[in-house]
Amino acid sequence: MKAALYARVSTTDKDQNPEVQLAVLREYCRSMGWEIYKEYVDQAPALDMLARQAWHELLTAAARHRFDVLLVWKLDRAFRSVIHAANTLEQLRNCRVEFKSYTEAFMDTTSPQGEFIFHIMAAAAGLERQMLGQRVRSGMDYAKKHGTKSGKPIGRPRKKISDAKIIKAFKQAGGNYYQAAQSLNENVGFVYNRIQRIKEENPELLK
Repeated sequence: MKAALYARVSTTDKDQNPEVQLAVLREYCRSMGWEIYKEYVDQAPALDMLARQAWHELLTAAARHRFDVLLVWKLDRAFRSVIHAANTLEQLRNCRVEFKSYTEAFMDTTSPQGEFIFHIMAAAAGLERQMLGQRVRSGMDYAKKHGTKSGKPIGRPRKKISDAKIIKAFKQAGGNYYQAAQSLNENVGFVYNRIQRIKEENPELLK
């Protein structure tokens, strides 16, 4: 079993050293008889996906199935939200890569219990996406009806982005709405609604 280790410390985490996380993960791999494929380290906030270059490198290696399991010290070292976790875990599953959190024994997709937790997370993320879509649509309806006191639409002017560009960003992000939105410098609600429309009108474009 080949394992990839991922550690992250925030730029605001004073006196934190990723080696603290990695030392524990290495020892766990030794106890399990796992071979360490590579260690990935980011020094960036969880929300700053553009700065988390090691994370992107890790996902590329996972897509090529260079390792069998991703091991992290804690969930919040890897993920920034339930949706991000569920999307990433689904992406890893499609690449035949398992996931394990050292400090959270329940999050281990190599076990039946971890598989159960994964499905709960996926369901929660699906519900959150639906609620997000509803909030975005409600806000757009309100803006169309009311606008601002000056008569101009609420919010910043919307730049035109082609479906092709959105599809490309969505695919490059591995189906992750947040990463696609960041690469396009857009909000996630905009990307989510466009992808949903494309799925309804031209689903073959997303294959």
